[in-house]
Amino acid sequence: MTLSQEHESPTGVNQEDLIRKITNRIRLSLELQEILNTTVTEVRSFLGTDRVMIYKFHADDSGQVIAESINQDRFPSLLGLNFPADDIPPDARELFVKAKVRSVANVETNQMGHSVVHHLDTGEVVSENIRYRSIDPCHVEYLTTMGVKSTTTVPILHQNRLWGLLVSHHAEARTVVESELAAIQMVVDQLAIAIAQSSLFTQTKEKAAREGVINQISRLLHSLPTINFQPALEAVIQELNGSGGRLCIRNQAFEIESNCIKSLGDCLRGGEQIQVYTYGKQPVVPQLSQHKIIEQYHCWQEHYQSGNYDIWAITDIQQHSELRNLLPCFQDTGIRSILIIPLEYRQQLLGYLTIFRDEIDTETLWAGQYDTDQRQLYPRLSFDIWRESKKNVARCWTQTEQELAIEVGKQFASAIQQYELYQQVHQLNSNLETQVKERTQELQLAVEQQRLLFEIVVKIRQSLDLDSIFLATASELRQFLSADRVVVYRFIPESELDAGEIVAEDVLPEYVSAIALKIQDNCFKQKYLELGKQGKVRAIADIYNAGLTDCHVKMLEKLQVRANLIIPLTEGDELWGLLCIHQCDRPRIWEETEINFVSQIATQLSVAIEQADLLKQTQQKTLEIEQANEQQRILFDVVAKMRTSLDLEQIFNTMSQEVRKALDTDRVAVFRFDPAAAYNYGEFIAEDVSLDFPSALAAKIKDHCFGENYAQKYSIGRVCVTHDIYKAGFQDCHIAILERFAVYASIIAPIMKGEQLWGLLCIHECGQPRQWLESEIQFATQIATQLSVALEQGDLLAQSQLQAEQVAQTLQDLQQMQTKLIQNEKMSSLGQLVAGIAHEINNPVNFIYGNINHATQYTEDLLGMLDLYQQQCSHTSEEIIERADTIDLEFIIEDLPKMLSSMKVGTERIRHIVLSLRNFSRLDEAEMKAVDIHEGIDSTLLILKHRIKSKPDSSSIEIIKNYGQLPLVECYAGQLNQVFMNVISNAIDALEAYQDSLPESEHHHSKIVITTSLSPQNTASDNPRKNVIIQISDNGAGIPENIISRIFDPFFTTKQVGKGTGLGLSISYQIVVEKHGGVFQCKSQPGKGTDFWIEIPLLTPCTNKG
Repeated sequence: MTLSQEHESPTGVNQEDLIRKITNRIRLSLELQEILNTTVTEVRSFLGTDRVMIYKFHADDSGQVIAESINQDRFPSLLGLNFPADDIPPDARELFVKAKVRSVANVETNQMGHSVVHHLDTGEVVSENIRYRSIDPCHVEYLTTMGVKSTTTVPILHQNRLWGLLVSHHAEARTVVESELAAIQMVVDQLAIAIAQSSLFTQTKEKAAREGVINQISRLLHSLPTINFQPALEAVIQELNGSGGRLCIRNQAFEIESNCIKSLGDCLRGGEQIQVYTYGKQPVVPQLSQHKIIEQYHCWQEHYQSGNYDIWAITDIQQHSELRNLLPCFQDTGIRSILIIPLEYRQQLLGYLTIFRDEIDTETLWAGQYDTDQRQLYPRLSFDIWRESKKNVARCWTQTEQELAIEVGKQFASAIQQYELYQQVHQLNSNLETQVKERTQELQLAVEQQRLLFEIVVKIRQSLDLDSIFLATASELRQFLSADRVVVYRFIPESELDAGEIVAEDVLPEYVSAIALKIQDNCFKQKYLELGKQGKVRAIADIYNAGLTDCHVKMLEKLQVRANLIIPLTEGDELWGLLCIHQCDRPRIWEETEINFVSQIATQLSVAIEQADLLKQTQQKTLEIEQANEQQRILFDVVAKMRTSLDLEQIFNTMSQEVRKALDTDRVAVFRFDPAAAYNYGEFIAEDVSLDFPSALAAKIKDHCFGENYAQKYSIGRVCVTHDIYKAGFQDCHIAILERFAVYASIIAPIMKGEQLWGLLCIHECGQPRQWLESEIQFATQIATQLSVALEQGDLLAQSQLQAEQVAQTLQDLQQMQTKLIQNEKMSSLGQLVAGIAHEINNPVNFIYGNINHATQYTEDLLGMLDLYQQQCSHTSEEIIERADTIDLEFIIEDLPKMLSSMKVGTERIRHIVLSLRNFSRLDEAEMKAVDIHEGIDSTLLILKHRIKSKPDSSSIEIIKNYGQLPLVECYAGQLNQVFMNVISNAIDALEAYQDSLPESEHHHSKIVITTSLSPQNTASDNPRKNVIIQISDNGAGIPENIISRIFDPFFTTKQVGKGTGLGLSISYQIVVEKHGGVFQCKSQPGKGTDFWIEIPLLTPCTNKG
């Protein structure tokens, strides 16, 4: 075919009619095949050619004729025949896709023409004329074999991919009209729309069908009250065109004890908690395999170990190396394809749904036979139908089938999750019912046990008689446990657990009684002692199978015992005995509840044993306490009399009477050693003796044996207790002395004075021997100790009185010395500081003050000279005038004399301050000197002026001076100034504190009044003299009455820490009273102020000088 510019179809069919017919068909029908059939018919009619066909490409690039129209059998039909992929080379395919190349070919002219719609590189729409080239010889041979002389080919694209070709064949050479080519292109464009529409329609139908399948599966899974997986499995296999399938899920995987669900992997490894549903063909696991089901093979776990649970579509199991271990299971089954659907719910694998497909036989119709290995070497010889048959072909899983499988898997996973929840609930309910029944039985048994235990406890509390408690317990316990014998076995204390006897028993009549039976069992201590001390129960179901020693078995056989339960009975930490329950007629497995119950009974019996022993001890202790209380009362009376009197003779006599009475003995005496006799000589200095026996008072005893043999022992606190002197092993010389005073038994306790043995407390039983009690010995020891204390108290009293006087005097001297040292050091430092400052300031001030008068005179002379110069010189230069204006000459002339005058006043003020400082310190006046008291007060006020004047937070303090006419006073000026400083400073502190305590709105006019006067001469006195009185008063808050009495005490202060030392007024008191022989008093009324009264003699007596 060649291209022509003619616009009319050779058949006379209008182009618009062609497009309209095809468009109407597309609109009227959604069936693509019907549209394609109409298209080829109309196009062939439009072109007038012998054949028009539509060729569709497969996924492997081969193709098939799916629509065809032939003119009166001019050509053999190719409909339904397949063409190999190599019939259309890849470069031709690329041109079809990228440039939408339309191809025309004419075998007679040997020309091949291409008409491009889109530019090959840019993709832009272009209108090119056909470009011609020679046809390849193989292509000519190909067309010739087909019987075609001219052809037109137009590509059909769908979603930018080559979907197929619209091909026109003619048996004769033919010229293609340009309008025909344009019309064919428009038809192809309409076909692309129809294909897209059909594809969308197909997808919609497939989606609807898939949703229908899913809904069907969902109904099958949830239609019954309990989930049934079998019908749903069968439906899925049928929908996916499978030959068989299986569902493998967990079964009863919930573990109540750990409250968790075992994973699918754990269930598969165990194999017992797996449930498998099957339908259709199934693989067969070899008998020799270690696995029972195919899901246990490692390929499943290895494929999904990453946690990515996507479906696994296996087209051909023979092509997967990881399935090689699984292939024997599918041998001779015909299964070739597998679709594995992991059932996952919230990232947890619940099971596998597996679909199987058999291998199939296929037949493909080709347009002519071709050799797949040599097709490029030899052209096609014929296009007659060639049938290619293949056997045992694997079928692939389509995308639609895989999408359906994913949705079905979700439905199964949800159903399995519900199924497992149902199993859990059912399992929990069943377990709960079992637990409730068991718990009910346990509670009933526990109630009965507690009832019996309560009755036994009540009997224990009602009676402390062990025999009755043991008998009652044995009877109740035997009946409750349905045992043959219950005994209480007690170890004999002296046997070291090798022997004991049965002290209580309850036994059935047909068995031998063991009451009062003594048992020697040397095996017990070796094997069971530690277990018994730890309270461990020994339960023996059968004595012949318990590994007991032969001696133990023989002992039990004598008592007809076959099974027993042994529980230790303890008294404190010691093993007291055993509670034994015997089963004689048969072996018996002891229940845990029975063991626990008997252990509780044994615990209560142990408590009863301890209570009985405690009662016995308590009774004995009560008797001892009564005796001890009487002894302590006597001891208390003796000690009280000792403390009320330090007269040793009276103490010894009183003690002897009370002790003899308390101990009901024959003699109590105090023996004192002669300090110079080395404990070999002494006498009785106090005694209380029965009238029936001789007195030992004032008897002098010489015993050479004592100093040598016993003195050292008594010195370290030994108490000698003799129950019978003739059985004590005494020497003859010692016995002879004791016989002299009819002594049979004695308690001798040492009486110490410090670390020396002073004497002995002797308690004698004269009529007969006596067994002294421990409490009596302790009582005698305590009495001897108190006598030792009394001796030391006598010496300490005298020493304490002397030392107390010495300490009081020393303390007073130390306080005075401390106060003086502090004052001297303080005044010395202050004086040196003030003197140094005054000296350093005085020298430059004197220099300035001495030259200020000369500077004033020189200034007046210069100013006068300047005035004369101004009067005489009428013509002054501009420079001088300008300079005079710059420095403001007139102001300088006026202000300079004022400045010099101010400087003179300032230097006079500094000199006055320096003089006041020197007057205050008086460092150069260490001796008494006649001074002006007013000058010292004024110097003090000058120094404190900064505290007196007003401040931003407080107003000034008014100073009122009422000075009288005073002569010079002979005194220590510096020390007296210190007194003024302390008193006035305290007054200022008091006024400031009082002002701070008032509300801000309330103002207090603070003032200090200083009054001086001379007291009148007292002619009536033995030492008539005149005194100077200085009275310093303030109007502050005053001092409470309880504080005034202590204000002159050293270190007493009411100020905050860091504000005062408490030494100011104490030092001032010493200065006025002790140094000057004066009077220093304080009077105060709270709320009105405080008045300090200082009175010193005009002439200090000579005794106070220095």
